[in-house]
Amino acid sequence: MEELAKYFEDLDEARRIRRERADWSFIQNLPPRQRAALQYYIETGDLYVASRIAGMSMEEFNDLRRRAKIPST
Repeated sequence: MEELAKYFEDLDEARRIRRERADWSFIQNLPPRQRAALQYYIETGDLYVASRIAGMSMEEFNDLRRRAKIPST
């Protein structure tokens, strides 16, 4: 049980870091699909699904993530 609690704490910490470091003004000025994909990535850390939402390859989406200053945690 302690391991599971630690796992969820780590997920919450990663989400908090992604939220804090993201360049929200950059994100808000993107087209809706890219904005939604970055918001999904911030909440989940799932690069694959986020890239599908954006309609981009994982490499293209990862570049967008870097431009939005979102760390890969």
